[in-house]
Amino acid sequence: MKKIAAFFLLFLLLACIYRIDGVQHAENFVVQKAETWRSEPATAVFLAVSDAGSIKAEYPVLLFATFLLLLNKKVLAPAFLWISFYSARYLNTGLKDLFERERPSFHAVIDAAHYSFPSGHAMNSTVFYGFICYLLLANTSAAGRNKKKRFWAAVCFIGLIGLSRVYLGVHYAIDVAAGFSAGIVLLLILIRLYEWMKMSIDKTSAT
Repeated sequence: MKKIAAFFLLFLLLACIYRIDGVQHAENFVVQKAETWRSEPATAVFLAVSDAGSIKAEYPVLLFATFLLLLNKKVLAPAFLWISFYSARYLNTGLKDLFERERPSFHAVIDAAHYSFPSGHAMNSTVFYGFICYLLLANTSAAGRNKKKRFWAAVCFIGLIGLSRVYLGVHYAIDVAAGFSAGIVLLLILIRLYEWMKMSIDKTSAT
């Protein structure tokens, strides 16, 4: 509960400070600075990374993961994977409509619809890929060091998705940080709920 509360408070803090003039000026500087770092090779890479956090990439992953889990006679895990996929999107849309922050008005590489805060790519990827990472770590017998490597690989991958949104000029840095924070809150809640239901099912099966 402490981790959930901590990231929830972080989200609230970010939601409060982005309206401060000094913070907004700093965010504008970051977005404009990112423009000066653009190059064709880097843009191609970040476009691909950004696409990895979009529904057109995540939905096929969802279907494939569901197939593999059902093939291994698992039902609860794929059900929660679908819940993670859709709950993150519905919650993110609700939060965007609540805060109504406009996107950066500079030279974005791509067009992006809807509001800016919190970042949908950051939030959705944190919940969806985060839950996949949790399932992989919870259901493999890898040594502790290997599990840590896989965990940090997932963190870096999700982090790059968030970074790509700032590089492409469609989000402010605080939007991305808030997306990560809200995503972690939802992810931890889903993991707790999943573990509770799994334990209940296991107990029922044992009796």
